[in-house]
Amino acid sequence: MDCHGDSLLMAVETLLAGLASPAVFRSLEEEDWDRLVRVARRNNLLGRVACVAQDAGITDRLPVRIRRHLEAAARLADAHRRALLWELDRIRWALRDMDGPVVLLKGAAYAAEGLEVARGRLSADVDILVRRRDLPAVERALLDKGWEPVKESDYDQAYYRKWMHELPPLRHKDRGSVVDVHHNILPLTGRIRIDSRLFFQAARKSRLDGYLVLGGEDMVLHNVVHLFQDGVVTGSLRDVVDLDALIAHWGRRASFWDDLLARASQLGVERPLAYALWVAPRIMGTPVPGGVVEELERKAIRWQVIRRIMVGAMERALTAGDLCGMGPLAALSQWFLYLRSHWLRMPPLLLARHALFKSARSLRSS
Repeated sequence: MDCHGDSLLMAVETLLAGLASPAVFRSLEEEDWDRLVRVARRNNLLGRVACVAQDAGITDRLPVRIRRHLEAAARLADAHRRALLWELDRIRWALRDMDGPVVLLKGAAYAAEGLEVARGRLSADVDILVRRRDLPAVERALLDKGWEPVKESDYDQAYYRKWMHELPPLRHKDRGSVVDVHHNILPLTGRIRIDSRLFFQAARKSRLDGYLVLGGEDMVLHNVVHLFQDGVVTGSLRDVVDLDALIAHWGRRASFWDDLLARASQLGVERPLAYALWVAPRIMGTPVPGGVVEELERKAIRWQVIRRIMVGAMERALTAGDLCGMGPLAALSQWFLYLRSHWLRMPPLLLARHALFKSARSLRSS
C-alpha cells in the first residue's frame, strides 16, 4: 500500500474535485484510481463516486479491477437504500397508533424524498424526530415490536435521558437495524439551545406516507449543526459532501439564501453556519453568493481569531489522508476538534464527571 502522505492527500483532493466536477475523473490513471477508491471507501463515499462516474459515462472505460469496485459499491448502496426504506415501513407500522408527528432526519429523509444526496449513500441507522412529550409512547411502541436497548448500563441510560437530545439507541432483535429517536438536534446541556417546536412548525409531509421531513433550510442547518457544533469531525468528510449536495438542491430556490440566514438567526446557529459556509467552498468549491459571505463577515467580526483556527483545523481534519496514518498537524487538528465537540456538548463539571466515568469504565474493561 502506498502510504506516502502527499499522495493520499492528493487522492482526497482528487476525490472532492471529481465529485464536484466529474470531468476530473476522466483523466485519472489506474494508479490514481487505486488510491482514490481506497480513500473514498474509507470516507463512505465510494457509492457516491460510483454514481457520479456512471452518470458521466466513465465507468465502462475504467480498468476492470476498478470498475468492479465501483459496481460493487453501487450495489451495496442500493441494498442499503432498500433496507432503509423497509425499516421506515416497519417503524411506521410500530408507531401506527401514535398521534404525534414523526419527522425523518438525515439519510432517512434523503432516501424518503428521493434527493440526489441519497444516491450512493450508506446509512448506518435511522434517525427520527418526535416531540419530547411523545418519547415514552414512541419508546414503548418500538420495544413492543422487537427493538431492544443498545446501551444497557444505568449510567448510559441516565446520560441519554437526562442530558442528551435523544433516547438511547434501539436495535431490532432480528434485523439488527438501529433507530435513534431524537427530540431535538442538539444536547440539552449544549452551549446552543434550540426550541424544537420550530422544526415541527416548519416540517412538511414526506413523500413517504406517515412521515414528515424538515424544511429545506432546516435540512441544511441540521447538517451544519451536526458537523460544526455537535459532531466529531473524524470521518465526517461525507457530511461536507452531503452539505454541498443539499445546497445545490435547495439553493435553486430564489429566496433560499435569505431564508437560510433568517432561519439560522431564529434558531441561534449563525456561528456554525458561518463555519460551514467558510469551509465548504474551500473543500468542495460549494458556491456561496458574495452577499451571504459579506453578511456573515459583518456579524462575525468578533469571531475572526477563532474563525482562522477553526477553518484551518476543519480543513486539515476533514481532508486528512489517514489510511496509513496522518501528519502531526492533522492529528492535532482532529484532537482539538474532538475536545471542542465535547466542550460544546456539556458544561465543565458535567464534562469532567462524564470523562472520569468513561475513563474508569475503560480501565475496568482493559
